[in-house]
Amino acid sequence: MPHLTGRNDILNDVNKDENLSHSLESQRGTDRKKNGPFLAIQNFFETQEEIKELRAKNLEMVDLIASEVGYWNEETLNLNMDWPDYSFHLEEGQEADIKDNPKPVHSIHTANLGKICYKWSAIVNCSGRDDVQGGELIFRDWQPPARRDNYGKPIGDEKTCQPPWINELGTLIIFPSIAAWGHNLIVSGGLKRVNLHFRGPSYV
Repeated sequence: MPHLTGRNDILNDVNKDENLSHSLESQRGTDRKKNGPFLAIQNFFETQEEIKELRAKNLEMVDLIASEVGYWNEETLNLNMDWPDYSFHLEEGQEADIKDNPKPVHSIHTANLGKICYKWSAIVNCSGRDDVQGGELIFRDWQPPARRDNYGKPIGDEKTCQPPWINELGTLIIFPSIAAWGHNLIVSGGLKRVNLHFRGPSYV
């Protein structure tokens, strides 16, 4: 696990459009796409055995994710974290499931002021696109992958949109827990994801 990092956190400092000027990272993955404090790493987990161990909550696999989130935290928002304090969720989506009204893992309201809260979230795709039609990730602050319409006109900017491989098997996505997210309708098949959420002291 990463060491305790950061400072007392002021909510207004969490800038979802922050421009980054330097890089801290592990050597895992075949490609990386950054957009403000959002990060996607292609093939972070490259083998079915690693995916299987992650879904079984193998601590070595969890530590790999926590370390990567720690690097990203140091590079971006530098939030004060308590890395051993996290939640682990197995997500299994089935046909007709939909979460197209994105919601954050943590929202600020009077009932949770001054309390330990989720600050960073991570998602790992544990199934491939051959297993599901639909179910693509949605982020309110990160536009879907760029594409072309039926007339060949570009829709979206490749520089700022999600990468085309963001929903592929083994991809790791890291983002602030106050960023709203969900997924499109699962038309057929099913999907599997692991979601980890890391806590830290309250915002002030």
